[in-house]
Amino acid sequence: MIWQRYPVFRIFLVFCSGILLANFTHTPFQVFIGLLAFSSIITVIFAFSKSIFISYRHRWIFGTGLNLFFLSLGVVITHLYSERHSPNHLAEVPSGKATYLIQLLEDPQEKERSIGVRAEVIAIKDSGAFSERHSKIMLYLQKSEKSKKLTYGDRVLVNGSLNPLSPPMNPFEFDYKNYLNLKAIYFQSYADSTNWNRVSQDHGYLVLKLANDFRKQVLAQIDLWELNEDQKAVTKALLLGYRYDIKDELLQAYSSAGAMHVLAVSGLHVGIVYLMAAYLLFFLDKVKYGPMAKTIILVLLLWSYAMITGLSASVVRAATMFTFVAIGTGFKRYTSIYNTILGSAIVLMLFKPTFLFEVGFQLSYAAVFGIVWLQPRFQKLWKPNNWFLRQFWGITTVSIAAQIATFPLGLYYFHQFPTLFLISNWLVIPLVTFLMYIGLMALVIAAIGWTWLSWLFVWVYGWLLWAMNRGVSFIEDQASFLLDQIHITRFELVLLYVFIVLIFNWLFQGRFYRLAAAGVVLIIFGGSQVWEAYHLKTEKQMVVYGVKNHVVLGFYENGKGVLVSDSAFWKDDDALTFHVKHHWWANDVEEVEFCELGGNFLNGHFRKEENLLGFSNQHFQVISAGGQASVESPCWIVCGKTYPPKEGVQFPECVVLCGKQNFYQRKRWKEWAEENKIECWDTQEQGAYVRRFK
Repeated sequence: MIWQRYPVFRIFLVFCSGILLANFTHTPFQVFIGLLAFSSIITVIFAFSKSIFISYRHRWIFGTGLNLFFLSLGVVITHLYSERHSPNHLAEVPSGKATYLIQLLEDPQEKERSIGVRAEVIAIKDSGAFSERHSKIMLYLQKSEKSKKLTYGDRVLVNGSLNPLSPPMNPFEFDYKNYLNLKAIYFQSYADSTNWNRVSQDHGYLVLKLANDFRKQVLAQIDLWELNEDQKAVTKALLLGYRYDIKDELLQAYSSAGAMHVLAVSGLHVGIVYLMAAYLLFFLDKVKYGPMAKTIILVLLLWSYAMITGLSASVVRAATMFTFVAIGTGFKRYTSIYNTILGSAIVLMLFKPTFLFEVGFQLSYAAVFGIVWLQPRFQKLWKPNNWFLRQFWGITTVSIAAQIATFPLGLYYFHQFPTLFLISNWLVIPLVTFLMYIGLMALVIAAIGWTWLSWLFVWVYGWLLWAMNRGVSFIEDQASFLLDQIHITRFELVLLYVFIVLIFNWLFQGRFYRLAAAGVVLIIFGGSQVWEAYHLKTEKQMVVYGVKNHVVLGFYENGKGVLVSDSAFWKDDDALTFHVKHHWWANDVEEVEFCELGGNFLNGHFRKEENLLGFSNQHFQVISAGGQASVESPCWIVCGKTYPPKEGVQFPECVVLCGKQNFYQRKRWKEWAEENKIECWDTQEQGAYVRRFK
């Protein structure tokens, strides 16, 4: 039984259940504190008591107490992390502007239009005096020389307002609010240069401050290397996890080639550092207490590297896992690798329970489990005698195992599958290994002062990096091999993982019932896809998207669509992908025609569209600036700066406000709709309006 072989697995599942319970239900926090205390007492009594009364047949009490302990712990830790039960938590913000004392939790990053930084409110000035209040926020500052000089640990006084985060405005749009909520961030604020001032520096943790300063020195050293700008940007990401200088085109190339993992310091990079350090410290294995000293040094090096790279979620996960491996190896406590992996996951979630919902966390642990579970079995299929072939086969089996374990998540979150992942890994993994070794050695040699030798290392490094970038770009150019625009539901995601577990268990261990169960799961998955496709083909859908400063209308039927908007919007691929394309993929829309808003569509003020994928004025009417509806229709789409009619018009069932109406125009339409008992939908406040027709 899996429960007996891997006891940490049961603890992991119960602990995760507690986190899910706290996030998706209204759990009574105080009750679970009591349950945590009670279960702790029961578990300790049964774990250490030698009384005859506690016999073998009473072991279920101990098991129940242990399960209740970790379930309650998951709930309590999640509530504590959210900070909403803290007596000084900022639950509500003052209406209008106020003065906030804010501490920066990281170095600010330059965005397209502002300077963004994760920060924490320390106090609020209320009634002439500051009162202690705490809440993490996203702070955006106007671009200026003053804002670019800010750094981790600075405190600033901001005169402005805190705004609650907005939910996604369109169907299947990225939920930025939920993304930040998982990081315990509930507000955002913007301030121009005249409304904030730095009041003090050097707050925060000293260790993080030193690591941050050291990281800046290393980044400055890389800027001195004789590489082009793209190569410097990739080097910063490769060695330090600093991805902010990489151009979008290069990021897309790595993503399409299935090699995005090399640009985020993760298990691959930390593993290379761990193996390199373990090899250099080999002499300690022959010294008394040497293995213990080696373990301590390795753990310190791992976490020093993690702090220098910014303690990103991926590097913290990798450092934690390799710390468990180092301790187990150093003290010769060889246990199940599955228990080690799950134990590291539990430790991470004790400090940050929302790791469970982060894509990187899920992908990292899925990849590790895939490699540990599948790769050794794949390795046995062929045992080449040649060293080069063994390395080649090792990379192949690792890549396939990791891809099998992660591709359902890739389909669910990123809607694509890089079919050339194997080729990219054959190229990337060996080159990344050499680049890590050479790049780190170049930094160490430069720090010693051997400039000429450092230059030689950088020269070799530059050629290898050029080869990797060219190879990735070539693979990315093979666009026909990238399967994209794939959409699966959360239920189908679970079905895929159940199928993978069943089918590979059958391949490795036999038993017909596993194959039969896998077949049933596959049939359910296929049935779900067929039903979804049938449902989409039997209805027409009209969508008025909620896009700030733009009017965007979508009409869909049977896999085809027409998008009506201004050309500036549909020519902006980033905006189109963020707001609209995810909706297309979810609805299997494959052919889309773009129609210019204004001109032919509106014909000045208003035009009767006779045929738009089967839609007509019997489905909707468009009212532009100064226009009035003249044909009976159930829905008016108000996309211009106009006011409601006074009389002589057949009223609709619903009025949809979009476009660039100001506050007073929207207010007039809402009052008119309320007087006439008509539904009014404001896309600037409520998000997209979706209307379905059979």
